[in-house]
Amino acid sequence: MVNGIHTSASKDGPNVGLHFIQPNLRALRDFARKRIYSVGWARIPCPRGNVILFTLFLLSACATTRIPELAETDVPEHWQGPVETTDVEWPDAEWWDSFDDTELSTLIDQVQANNLDLATNRRNLVSAQIALKEAGFNLWPTPVVSAGIGSGYTETRFNGASASSGPDTPSRIGISFTYNDILSKPATYDRAVAEYDSRVAQLVDLELNTLGTASSTYFQILLTRDKIVAARQNVANAEAIGAIAEARVNSGVAVPIEALQQQIAIQRERSNLSSLIQNDLAGRSSLALLLGRSVQDFDIDGRSLQDLRMPSVRPGLPSELLLRRPDLVQAEANLRVATSNVELVRLQFFPQISLTGGVNTSSTSLLDLVSSPTSVLEISANLVQTLLDTGQRSRNLEQARISLENNLASYRNAVLSAFNEIEVLLSNLRLLEELGQVAQDNLGAAEESFRIAQVRYREGVIDYQTVLNAQDTLFSTRNAYLDNKLLQLNAMVGFYQALGGGWQEGKELY
Repeated sequence: MVNGIHTSASKDGPNVGLHFIQPNLRALRDFARKRIYSVGWARIPCPRGNVILFTLFLLSACATTRIPELAETDVPEHWQGPVETTDVEWPDAEWWDSFDDTELSTLIDQVQANNLDLATNRRNLVSAQIALKEAGFNLWPTPVVSAGIGSGYTETRFNGASASSGPDTPSRIGISFTYNDILSKPATYDRAVAEYDSRVAQLVDLELNTLGTASSTYFQILLTRDKIVAARQNVANAEAIGAIAEARVNSGVAVPIEALQQQIAIQRERSNLSSLIQNDLAGRSSLALLLGRSVQDFDIDGRSLQDLRMPSVRPGLPSELLLRRPDLVQAEANLRVATSNVELVRLQFFPQISLTGGVNTSSTSLLDLVSSPTSVLEISANLVQTLLDTGQRSRNLEQARISLENNLASYRNAVLSAFNEIEVLLSNLRLLEELGQVAQDNLGAAEESFRIAQVRYREGVIDYQTVLNAQDTLFSTRNAYLDNKLLQLNAMVGFYQALGGGWQEGKELY
């Protein structure tokens, strides 16, 4: 093996195969991120013994384009919203387990395994990895191996005479390389790494949104089933009041309009019950699609939101969010892509340097090709400089810099939006918790108020309008209590997503 090239021979003749050493994907990404040229992040020494890359670093020393940084005011030092110091810092990667619902955890596992969009995600990730490996190979010279064998014969005749002929062409082996556009290779690889990071972050964001949607859909089905139970209870309450109204009318104590109005209320509650049953089917259909299956014969065991635990979590330092939210990582990667584009356009003002070289070995005998070959070494350099382009390079550079400024603005906008979103969610979670307690107290009061009104109406102490108001208050209070529970759960799912769902840059996606 010479410089990553394997050669072999068989009984049928020499068999020269070109097999590149596969680069480690993580090592390539780490290697690119630690270089000092063009981005100026961290310093590492040039790899010893690697003359090619050392030369590449020296030639790229003129690269000075740096990644623009966020303003100091863009990243706050701490959170202003209410944060409980006793809560767990940052969500776990499997944040859905914090709701203490076995069925939810099972459904999320099935979504990860069977969701069609996530399956496409995995294929796209493989494609991105292949593209990054290809970019890693492009950092090296392109090798070419060639081989040829001459042919000859020896003849002995019946009369003892012999004749022979040497090969028409000598046997030869040649190894050559080309190394084109050397100055632009570092920036080109920087761009490939940034594009890969952007793609990975985009796929993580899609996965996080898919799992969040699955959780919210599951919660919505449970809410619908809670409301179905409440709607049936509302129908029963309305029918009880209707029976009392009918009896009062029959006894001449009340006018018929009371019974007619109550019949309307009963039909309204029955229609609401039918709509909720239809909503349950629609929710199961949406969840089945996320699971990659048909809604036929699909159902869940859960029946109520009341069994779910409301988890708690708190964000860490605001600056850590930049590496935890996939949309921010993607925006930062796009900024690095734009920076590399500026560097590539800027390098067009410098000469294009290329190297070619090779070693050719030949002999009229295959045996001599190994023992005493005739070898020729050739190395040449090529330098091309554009002198006149009517200002095209300057215009290209200006456009690249405008694109860089636009990407910086997009990155800042994403960062500011993320911090603002978390501040709002922190306040909203606290508010929903307080409103939930109020809704629970109101529900107890409404149930007691309706019970009293039902008894006093039966006794003829109060009029129908009073009991009707108590009935409507109870129905609306029940719905408000259930809606608050769903709002709290969905707000927590949104909070987990806003904190990055437990993902960190550099963490394996699949």
